[in-house]
Amino acid sequence: MKGKAKSYLVVGAGISGLLVASRLSRSGARVKVVEKGRGFGGRMATRRMEGARLDHGAQFMTVRTEGFGKWVDEWIEKGVIREWFRKAPWDSSPEGHARYCGISGMTDVGKALGAELDVDRAVRLSGVEWSGSGWSADGEGGVRYEADRLILSPPLPQSLVLLEDSGVVLPDADLRELREIDYEPSLAGLLVLDGPSGLPEPGGIKPESEIVSWIGDNSRKGISPEVSAVTVHSTPGFARKYWDAPNEERLPILVREAEKYLKARVESSAIHRWRYNVPQKVWKEKFYWSDEASLGLIGDAFGGPRIEGSALSGLALADHLGA
Repeated sequence: MKGKAKSYLVVGAGISGLLVASRLSRSGARVKVVEKGRGFGGRMATRRMEGARLDHGAQFMTVRTEGFGKWVDEWIEKGVIREWFRKAPWDSSPEGHARYCGISGMTDVGKALGAELDVDRAVRLSGVEWSGSGWSADGEGGVRYEADRLILSPPLPQSLVLLEDSGVVLPDADLRELREIDYEPSLAGLLVLDGPSGLPEPGGIKPESEIVSWIGDNSRKGISPEVSAVTVHSTPGFARKYWDAPNEERLPILVREAEKYLKARVESSAIHRWRYNVPQKVWKEKFYWSDEASLGLIGDAFGGPRIEGSALSGLALADHLGA
């Protein structure tokens, strides 16, 4: 569908929402982005803790397509990201491929994109309404937004809840298929150490464990040069089993498992829950668009589970809208 609308409301400041908003804005459209959190980037998240900086969501990003590669080249040129490593023990090919990270954390990409956009953060929408010719959205605290078109980029189950709670009805066949898309959860352990982690090159490992799927050294990565700290991602099975358990129960289990691979003592620790970590199924197209309702849905449930998948979803919708 070609032709530019006068205005867009993009919900969510993750990579897919920020990229579709960037493309639309650069094409001349009026775009407002609304984000319920205080930061940019969604699961491209970085946290400060005990003097350390830790990427506790996505650990790096890769490039397999020219469309996303153009943005990565732009971020490299602007000093937003750099290559972390190219070859890893788990690579099947002898050459490997580049893994990129933010200069000071994965959230750097979101911050760079958000700096060029009109973004309201820490605003949770209580409802949206389609008038037949445009959209309105109410945020907690009395703020109200109006736009010709609405694009939702949060994890798909959250977007569907917002629409259903607002009385917005999608076609039955579409809704049935969209509801079938669920996510694997993950628990992220954030561990501050009393010395170097001792992890082998390149500073990240994928253990053969029923508890831990990833351990990444934020100091070796370069984002926490003064304080040694690692990020530990749980397996989906462990996350499901301990999702509602108190931190006093689940965090020590993660720590003990991680310590099997570390050469330093854990001085302090915290945990973060990622309910919508990896989509278990992907929609048949890279986005969902309704001409009738001027409504779009994007994200990793459409483009695929990697950062690049989410990015390509937003870029594909921008192409569809003529941006």
